[in-house]
Amino acid sequence: GSARRANDDGGGIIIINNNTEASMSDGATTTIEGEWQFGHIAGACDIAHATRASGADGVVTCGGDCLVTVRDDASGEIDASFDDHTDAVNAMAVSPCGTQVCTASDDYAVKVFSLAKGGFEANVTRFTLPVRAIAWSADGKYVAAGGEDTAIKVIKMEDKSVQFLLECTRSKCIKSLAFDPRGDFLAATDDNGACFVWVLRPQSDDEEPGDVVLNATLAPVATGESPLLNTAAWRPDGEILAVPGRENDVMFLERGTFKELEWTLKAHTAPISLLRWSPNGKYLLTASQDNTVIIWDVKKKAAVSKMTDTQQLVCGASWKSSGNTVALINGDGQWAIWNDAVPAKYASPTAKVAASEIDFVSKIEAADGFVDDEAIGEDDDEEEDDEEMADFVEYDDDRRARRGSEKQQIIHVEAGPKPQAAFQSLTVAPFAGSNRRFLAYNMIGSLVSTIEGNFSSVEFQFHDTSRLGRIPTIADYNGYTMGVIGEKGCALASPMKDSETESMLYFRCYESWSNESEWQISMPAGEDILAIATGSSWVAAVTSKRYLRIYSLGGAQKQIISLEGDAVTITGNDDSLAVVWHEAAPIGPAPGDQVLAYAVYNLRYSSQLARGRVPLSAQAKLNYLGFSEEGMLCSADSTGVVRMRTEDFGGSWVPVYRSSAARSTDGQHHWVVSLSASTLYCIITRTSAGPTPNPRPVLSMLPLSLPVVIPEHSLGDLEDEAAKASLALSVAQSSGDDIRLALGASEKAAIRLFHAACKAEKLERASDIAETFRQPKSLQAVLKLPAVARQSALVMRINELIETAIDPEPTQYTQPDSYTPAPVAVKTTPAAKSNPLARRGASTKSGDENKDANEQPASEIKDAKRDIDTAVTPSAKKSKSMAVNPFAR
Repeated sequence: GSARRANDDGGGIIIINNNTEASMSDGATTTIEGEWQFGHIAGACDIAHATRASGADGVVTCGGDCLVTVRDDASGEIDASFDDHTDAVNAMAVSPCGTQVCTASDDYAVKVFSLAKGGFEANVTRFTLPVRAIAWSADGKYVAAGGEDTAIKVIKMEDKSVQFLLECTRSKCIKSLAFDPRGDFLAATDDNGACFVWVLRPQSDDEEPGDVVLNATLAPVATGESPLLNTAAWRPDGEILAVPGRENDVMFLERGTFKELEWTLKAHTAPISLLRWSPNGKYLLTASQDNTVIIWDVKKKAAVSKMTDTQQLVCGASWKSSGNTVALINGDGQWAIWNDAVPAKYASPTAKVAASEIDFVSKIEAADGFVDDEAIGEDDDEEEDDEEMADFVEYDDDRRARRGSEKQQIIHVEAGPKPQAAFQSLTVAPFAGSNRRFLAYNMIGSLVSTIEGNFSSVEFQFHDTSRLGRIPTIADYNGYTMGVIGEKGCALASPMKDSETESMLYFRCYESWSNESEWQISMPAGEDILAIATGSSWVAAVTSKRYLRIYSLGGAQKQIISLEGDAVTITGNDDSLAVVWHEAAPIGPAPGDQVLAYAVYNLRYSSQLARGRVPLSAQAKLNYLGFSEEGMLCSADSTGVVRMRTEDFGGSWVPVYRSSAARSTDGQHHWVVSLSASTLYCIITRTSAGPTPNPRPVLSMLPLSLPVVIPEHSLGDLEDEAAKASLALSVAQSSGDDIRLALGASEKAAIRLFHAACKAEKLERASDIAETFRQPKSLQAVLKLPAVARQSALVMRINELIETAIDPEPTQYTQPDSYTPAPVAVKTTPAAKSNPLARRGASTKSGDENKDANEQPASEIKDAKRDIDTAVTPSAKKSKSMAVNPFAR
């Protein structure tokens, strides 16, 4: 094809489509036959070697165009094509004899095709959600399939009956399946990186079919639709299970115990997606998101061949059962044949090898102590091989430095859980095979990044198109990966790509009195922007140096705050800014419980409004942070629990929504956009990764639902309504809004609960509900029902509450208990009505009792009038009671 030799002095470079390279170091001629050829549309694809109808060798491919295609592996010509699926075909498995192929599709079906007959053979089984993974047992009797359902089916191919139904209740999607070559176990990985091993054939009396012997989180996290497969692969002899690790490495588990061996392969710079053992078990092929493919000599931990820049993630690979050929297919749907994949100086991948050539477990055991002279000699031989390939292969970091430590006793250290990586709220990660994604999406508008060849742009659009019209497209020269949309403008940020390319912060105002409506700032060398936010008068960014940098809308530096831990994310609203950071290392076994802290600042007054821990579900990660329409801080974690912070109890978080309980189907995900006191605004998607620009997402408004427990003889709707009304009142009080409407709604919901308790004869519960009323008139309103129902005890209890009710705004003054006016002795005598002072004049002093009242001076009459006015009649206690209780007659 277009392959050419770049030089003639030993180290050759093979260029495919002028873009893909395969490097050699030892003068061997490594070629790739032909160019990368179009096979299917972009998306999850798969490839395998098989036997065509003519009996000749061929390759079978499948992809997102619903087709299963059989080709001549030499010429690439299509021999047969099957279109029986109605949706994308995600994976396939070829029978051991090579004449049948089973497929897993988004149309929920598993089908089998006959290559010998050249057509559809039978339906194997159906699921209720897309099928993502499939495997065929080595004896040809069973097929295992799984996907976005919560179970894996193991089907007997003879009669298509389900032999095992293996539950994966915590998994959203099964990414890969692998039968043990001996038929005793079945391995699987899921989207969370968990690795499972089930027993199919018990080896002892303590085991039963379907028992789980391994459930550990080992592999990277991958979404259901992503081509990142997290493939687990058994060595052909069944002694070793290889699994992609979370450190861009390969981990090895020993059969039986399934303990991790102290043996890893590490050279990739991004998560590993695909593992394929060579037919003789000597070599292992790894494909990574860094767009490279490496072939390893596992025992020597040496990379013997490497292909760089495969244009896209390689999501399918197959070793040919004879010769030295590997078939590859990538996320763009392009496929290629890699001839002479293993250089000639090494043993062929299909040649028969002794057990000692692939056994590295004994080498680990020999290292558990001191290594003998023979082992040291073997290390010396390996070092000579390393020197020959030093200019080509990429080894595990510090391998030679570690070789000396292998001669000492090895101590196994259990890997601890990893802290959550920083993220930008409301930014969608890139999708494989798509050149468009949301850099930001909120209630104001959206920022969409588009990559077309070497040109990138960011398009901003308001949801309300009448507002300022369309903002001009932003040319992306920096490679922006995150964005945020505020009331006054939008901000973008690009990461630090290397030591020479600095991290950039960009901001554009919607309206400006000057001609300079945009600006950008470069971060210092070595400082990377992790998340950004904007508000009414500020723009902020948190960086890898644990700095919170705050700027004005014009780009002036306002403040720099040093955080106490590694930043996770930030968000803003008006004058408020919230930042989350790691307070401590995760707790418990992997993946562990994240320990996150938060702080809320008021940037106008330079004050701190709140501070504390971020509540998360067990072993969950923070996925969303934002402010509600009322200004309440809200969060959502990876389990789908949404929480809102209020000022109750000095600042507490209330669970207001559970995505898992609200899903109509298992494949639904609620991508949170915003909240209010009563509503969750979200986009319902098929994956947890988020929405795509095409088709345009639809914003759903769902009522909040608190996890209330319904008491006996109560009604769930009433309990839920009362809980939501109480939350709305708490939000109104916390935000400083007018609480009258919220208070009225809360009282009405409580009255309904009171009536339900009365009808159910739950008088104690009704009394407790009555005590929560904040308005005195509510007590009068609920008194009628128990009175009609002749519930006298409850009527008496409510009357007591009415008598002791306190007017929130008293209009009468009450003397304190400690003050008691001195009693005044007043003696009254009959007097003529014509004299209004006659009765008051009857009052005489004890020292002059016989003196006539009409002869008293005017000053004494005045004193008597004052004494009458200040006298307490009939008693101080009764007067006080009447002043306090407005309902007393």
